[in-house]
Amino acid sequence: MANKASELIEELLYNANASGQKLLERRLADVAIWFYKNKSRVPVDNLAARQALLEKALWTLLETNALLTERIHELEAGRRGGGRLWMPRGMKVKGDVRDYT
Repeated sequence: MANKASELIEELLYNANASGQKLLERRLADVAIWFYKNKSRVPVDNLAARQALLEKALWTLLETNALLTERIHELEAGRRGGGRLWMPRGMKVKGDVRDYT
């Protein structure tokens, strides 16, 4: 697991540096590194500290999602001028949508 986490961090750092230090890529790398380095520092039996760590991680991921949404809006706006991002414009539903079976 540690090897995969370190590989992920290396890839995120590479993407952050290769992107010209764009905010989204930098924040993704930052939150991954921060969480990976700090998750084992909080004792398992200290639920308040664990909850605080996870709350900070959640808020950072919400910020990252906002940046992702902003990036999608930028790509979608450029689409009219020949952009490559395909976004669905609607959907058709057959049957009762309340029945998931």
